[in-house]
Amino acid sequence: MLILNRIENETHFSDGEQVVADYVLSHAREVVKMTIHELAAAAYTSAATITRFCHRLNMDGFADFKVLLASDLASFSISKNRIATDLPFGADSSAASIMDSILNLNYQSMQDTFNHLDQDQIERVALRISQSPHIYLYGTGQSLIQALEFQYKLYRIGIDTQLEMNTGFQLMKTATQPKDSLTILISYYGSGADNLRITEHLHARGLKYILITGPNENPLCKYADEVIHVPPQEELVTKMASYSSRTAIQLVLDLLYAMIFSFDYEKNTGVVEETTFVR
Repeated sequence: MLILNRIENETHFSDGEQVVADYVLSHAREVVKMTIHELAAAAYTSAATITRFCHRLNMDGFADFKVLLASDLASFSISKNRIATDLPFGADSSAASIMDSILNLNYQSMQDTFNHLDQDQIERVALRISQSPHIYLYGTGQSLIQALEFQYKLYRIGIDTQLEMNTGFQLMKTATQPKDSLTILISYYGSGADNLRITEHLHARGLKYILITGPNENPLCKYADEVIHVPPQEELVTKMASYSSRTAIQLVLDLLYAMIFSFDYEKNTGVVEETTFVR
């Protein structure tokens, strides 16, 4: 989880630690360049309080904290300020400000996600998809829409891909899915009862599945052969829409497709040209 998000969401700081937290959130770029004693003086606190603040965040000390903070700052959006993922603009924001915020929010989410991903895992999963004779996709809500687009892309390069649009039919599909197939399940929160039943059915039949999900361990991870976690995006009930989580999952799917395409570039280029309809 990104360090600035962790600080914002932490509810167990002591009064002294909260002072440090508030200062870090307001002066993050300056803190990266400070020593522990410079921060203590600037925040009117002590080095011992700063050390306890770092330990509260499960870090060994201030040096480790600064490394993670610098990494977090590297994923700032083009506006140089992180955009709130739950409510990215205010009630009095102008039209131009709203559009700028959404642009920056998507950029921020992509950068956060790219920095977080294990590139070797992406390549490994892409290779498995390219080598599987049948791909079965599962997802609900927004994840279903993203799965549908991914199915279309795989269709375009000749990969047999199955996706049921009806959630009830998805569960039934697990009973007829061939043993040599590979499943991709998309679920950011991993809390849906339907998806849990699907994973249990897949496991009972000995079918492998790849899970693309949010930052947290969830019940869907239990039987997954591979779990691709994206970093935390909207975690709050007050979010206005799934902007960042959608962008994060979409980036993973786009990276997988690009890798799959690259494995047989000449062939896939020819297939795409042949299947492109002239309008």
